[in-house]
Amino acid sequence: MKKLLAFLLAFAIFAAACGDDGDSPADGADVDTTDETPTDDGDEPTDDGGDDPLDDPLDEPVDELTASFRGVTEDSITIGIAAIDTEALLDFGYDLGNVPLEPLLQSWADTLNENGGVLGRSIEFEIDIFLPIGDLPSQEICLRQMEDEEVFVVIGQFLANNPLCITEQYGHPYVGHFGETPERQERSEGRFFATEISQMPQRIGGVTRMIEDGDLDGKAVALSWQNQADRVYAEGVRPILEAAGVNIVVEIEVGETSEDQVANDADWDIAIERAKSEGTEVLLHLSGITGPLDAMGRAEERDITLAFTNGQAADGTTVVSQSTSPDYVRENSFAVTTYKPSAEVGLADPGVIQCLDEYEAWGGAMDELEMDNDDFVNGIVNWCRIFRLTVAILEAAGPELTPETFITGGESLGPIVLPAMPEGSVTPDKHSAGSELIRYVYDTELGQYVATGDPFLGAFDQ
Repeated sequence: MKKLLAFLLAFAIFAAACGDDGDSPADGADVDTTDETPTDDGDEPTDDGGDDPLDDPLDEPVDELTASFRGVTEDSITIGIAAIDTEALLDFGYDLGNVPLEPLLQSWADTLNENGGVLGRSIEFEIDIFLPIGDLPSQEICLRQMEDEEVFVVIGQFLANNPLCITEQYGHPYVGHFGETPERQERSEGRFFATEISQMPQRIGGVTRMIEDGDLDGKAVALSWQNQADRVYAEGVRPILEAAGVNIVVEIEVGETSEDQVANDADWDIAIERAKSEGTEVLLHLSGITGPLDAMGRAEERDITLAFTNGQAADGTTVVSQSTSPDYVRENSFAVTTYKPSAEVGLADPGVIQCLDEYEAWGGAMDELEMDNDDFVNGIVNWCRIFRLTVAILEAAGPELTPETFITGGESLGPIVLPAMPEGSVTPDKHSAGSELIRYVYDTELGQYVATGDPFLGAFDQ
């Protein structure tokens, strides 16, 4: 069970890249437009002298607020929180830093509410935590928040297609840490927004930079992905590889992951043997990192370079703890994927500093924060970022708050500076705010992947 959980976590949670993809809006989406344009940091629209309620002075509550949709009253907005239970993960041997989620969120909400809330409405939370093993826990949280608590928008860490319970089944908006894909966007009546760079631009941008840097020049390349759902990644990058004259000697779909870890390992062992038989020099893998790393270790393979586009490499020690591959395998691998600032960079960011200052002023126990734990700091950065993005969309949606105005508001944001994300943007064609990628290589002394060089804008953001 521990090894299965490790694979599931490696597959989607921290990377937000294994099996998730995409960036385009729903085809033919029928949404209202608005004349108000919010500022980049999510402030309320300015007064243009018209008769709209938004033209009231910004330091006064907006008039004529109504109970405009389920989860929205005249004076409040209820937000559902779906968070992975990091404390429970300790029982499985994974210390990701036990972020004090409820007090952190409450400190930010109370600070916002004391300053007028969102256009006169206060923020209220319904918080649920879950272990990401199977779909049932996520479905139970969805039903509770939608049916029992009647929240308006859910923000959090659902895996795979589980956000569709919110956006497709109930037609409410969802703001995720990760996981927005073209298929999910198309199916989401309530719209799917996210903070981390969307998965298809992540793959396309990563592969494009590998080509530009000469990583694939003159190499026999095997293109691989995990399962049928991830095949879309190959369809996205194949034309780019072919146009660049890259020699693709074989394409490998490894197979669905099951609860039988022995069978999972066997599938990967077969994939590596197939790649070797075709004379592969670079295995360009578009899904999770730990499967090929461990298979290379079991095969004692030293001649094939592993090239990844998956965000797991950005998670520092996490991917290392989830993999049994020896150092010589990791050293012969690299990734070009989503840029996640280091703890040092994150803690120096003005937006993150503001979140921590609000927590301290609220009375939060600063001495209990694990600032020497990179995963802990990353957790604070991620929750601070997703809260600010959600508030920015709510403010841009205006006083008549519905899923339709939430969509319009989000798509109107344009460039936006978020905590530890200075190059964010959300548009009608881009619903994940993240835009930056960077190269990662394995550092033997640190025992983890580290970023090298400067971040750059991913595909669709040039």
